[in-house]
Amino acid sequence: MAKLITGILAHVDAGKTTLSEALLYKTGAIRNLGRVDSKNAFLDNNSIERERGITIFSKQAVLNDKITLIDTPGHVDFSAEMERTLSVLDAAILLINASDGIQSHTKTLWSLLTSHKIPTIIFVNKMDMPDTNRADLLARLKNGFSEGIVDFTDETAADADSFYEEIASCDDFLMEKYLNGESITSNEICSAISDRKIFPCIFGSALKLDGIDKLLKVLNDYFKVPDYEGNDFGCIVYKISKDKQGNRLTHLKVTGGILKVKDTLGEEKVNEVRVYSGEKYEMAKEISAGEVCTVTGLKESAAGKTYGAAKGDGNYKIEPALIYSVIYPSEIDTPKMLHILRELEEELPEIKVEYSEQNSEICVMLMGEVQTEVIKQLLLDRYNLSIDFGEGRIAYKETILEPVIGVGHYEPLRHYAEVHIKLSPLPLGSGLRFISKLSVDVLDTNWQRLIMTHLKEKQHIGVLTGSPITDMELEVVAGRAHLKHTEGGDFRQSTYRAIRHGLMYSKSVLLEPVYSYEIVVPEVCTGRVMSDMEKMHGTCILEESKGGFTTLHGKVPVATMKNYMNEVRAYTKGQGTLCLALDGFQRCHNESEVINQRGYNPDADLENPAGSVFCSHGAGFLVKWDEVNNYKHI
Repeated sequence: MAKLITGILAHVDAGKTTLSEALLYKTGAIRNLGRVDSKNAFLDNNSIERERGITIFSKQAVLNDKITLIDTPGHVDFSAEMERTLSVLDAAILLINASDGIQSHTKTLWSLLTSHKIPTIIFVNKMDMPDTNRADLLARLKNGFSEGIVDFTDETAADADSFYEEIASCDDFLMEKYLNGESITSNEICSAISDRKIFPCIFGSALKLDGIDKLLKVLNDYFKVPDYEGNDFGCIVYKISKDKQGNRLTHLKVTGGILKVKDTLGEEKVNEVRVYSGEKYEMAKEISAGEVCTVTGLKESAAGKTYGAAKGDGNYKIEPALIYSVIYPSEIDTPKMLHILRELEEELPEIKVEYSEQNSEICVMLMGEVQTEVIKQLLLDRYNLSIDFGEGRIAYKETILEPVIGVGHYEPLRHYAEVHIKLSPLPLGSGLRFISKLSVDVLDTNWQRLIMTHLKEKQHIGVLTGSPITDMELEVVAGRAHLKHTEGGDFRQSTYRAIRHGLMYSKSVLLEPVYSYEIVVPEVCTGRVMSDMEKMHGTCILEESKGGFTTLHGKVPVATMKNYMNEVRAYTKGQGTLCLALDGFQRCHNESEVINQRGYNPDADLENPAGSVFCSHGAGFLVKWDEVNNYKHI
């Protein structure tokens, strides 16, 4: 039976674990309330989570016959784990700390919910704290997020005229009904919430269980369980983990049809189907569309991967901004260390394990200091392996300014493949897009599919600093195979070379990661903040001055923001606060300096050649990239 898959999202310390406990308690899923400080919360069941008092891994719990809850991490270092759950959510509870209001990471969460079009209910927590003003908070939410946010805390039946007036103001159809004196039905409110025209808001205190019943009532009464009837079989994976016995677990949502034990996904068989609630689970023989479950038996599954008719691109917006070298014991050989880290990468795909033969160095991408400590602890607990990390350096990316066509040809003796790839720039934040519009008369469908696989399977790097490429469309515009001599690996070689060939001719630019920030300082420090942000190549907008304090926000390069938190504490004498959230990439402010420091030579990168291999008189010979166009066959 389909359920409303509902996630809880929040900034760290907003009270997310406390809210999860309250919901579980009120629905009868648990008998006793757990506490973060008592280290007995139902969903924070990992030893590292309990020790640190934060949620690190997303977990699920069955609340009732209608709702399955997915608890997600709140700390920004684990926001990539949170983002992966969005692909399976039907609804979201966005938790706001009444004392802190909207923070930078909260804005990131709202943006993600908007891009995924997830119906959202807002719970403003900690209203039992002093100096919390409901009307002021509601106005801030409307101004910061949407005018469609409506206070449902005291929502009653037909006597709440002001409530229905607020509801009507969110939608033209509802307003017309309201002005004509017609009643607005629950189904109509439900539809407006589903269309993200209305965002219910509840004020309360999770610790005091205040507002929890109302939150559950609104979820039950006004949020639709999607209709999956008639959908072809499909499922989408949102998480990979391991149980205490070391079994590889694939967490997924069935989007159509029924998933049964011993069914085949791809070319692998499902051994078990588990329905988890916290760390406990029940075995199931089958799972219907609209439900989440965990299966064993799959080795090739990955977060974002789809099966059957399910849709999803597996592209995630939240990425680490820092690269760390891994320092590991000398008695562990490199292949073994890489194997261990790549096992971990299945669970945390954002870390992107890389090995550089040139530097004999293993590197991982990480979100921040807390994640480094957690990974060290995970490796110690699982493998009794003690590692460390070198100093973090900035993770840059590269893109192009103008379209260019790259040619890749691979023709040693008894091999043949040629591919032409058009690289076109896309707006910042678009990621990579892969398309092929070739006629099957030009190149057989199977070869085209193989080229698309090779385009997607590798992290292609740029020619300025060897950083990953992004924000461009890669289109297959020409291709040729040989009836006898073409093998699958030939198209891998020609596809990789075509991309590099195009990049060598392109006008490439360097991109750097940026933070969005919000800073609150005493009014006398306002000028200092504005001056600092200008020096750090950031933007600065004065938001408000109230009660002797000024709030400012903007964007600033990660590279220039190092240790600024300590500076803020110093010049505000501990009164200032700074909230940061990674906010994508922008044109690098010191491009030439970074390129010179990196000293990357694309011609010397033998792992990523831009030249091609042609054949003459029965022997293959290498053609440099700047001469390939003189030899190409198409």
